[in-house]
Amino acid sequence: MKEDESIEKGNDFEKYVVSLFDDKYFSIVQWSTDITRKHDRFVESDAGPDLIVRYLPKDEIFCVECKFRSSLFESKLQWSDPQQLKRYQVFAREKRLPFFIVIGFGRDSSYPKRMFCMPLGEAKYPALYPSVFEKFERKPGKPFFWKNGVLK
Repeated sequence: MKEDESIEKGNDFEKYVVSLFDDKYFSIVQWSTDITRKHDRFVESDAGPDLIVRYLPKDEIFCVECKFRSSLFESKLQWSDPQQLKRYQVFAREKRLPFFIVIGFGRDSSYPKRMFCMPLGEAKYPALYPSVFEKFERKPGKPFFWKNGVLK
């Protein structure tokens, strides 16, 4: 897949994920622009998650990293690289915020065939076997729900 196509799919999936947060209950505190896609320089703000979201009824903030993949690679879901995973872990620890990886899977990044929402702490490696992420499957198209520090 060409890099531009990959970026477009990622952007489409982020928009799709945001659409699942009902604005009566959630506000988007921050939506990263991934400026490094436009430049060769590392941009510190890109080390954080795609989204920082506020659950309005309880004023609770959490992070969401959106990843779209059309297929497995060597029987695993390659969702990150080791450096990026470490940056996410440091970000979550330093900010003391719950951090979730939302994964879309299939052909259409605007409406994935399958979806998963897993806590960062469960995504211990940059490539995950289905037995790890399938425990966190959710219905694509189902609005997100926040309760007791868990995004479902």
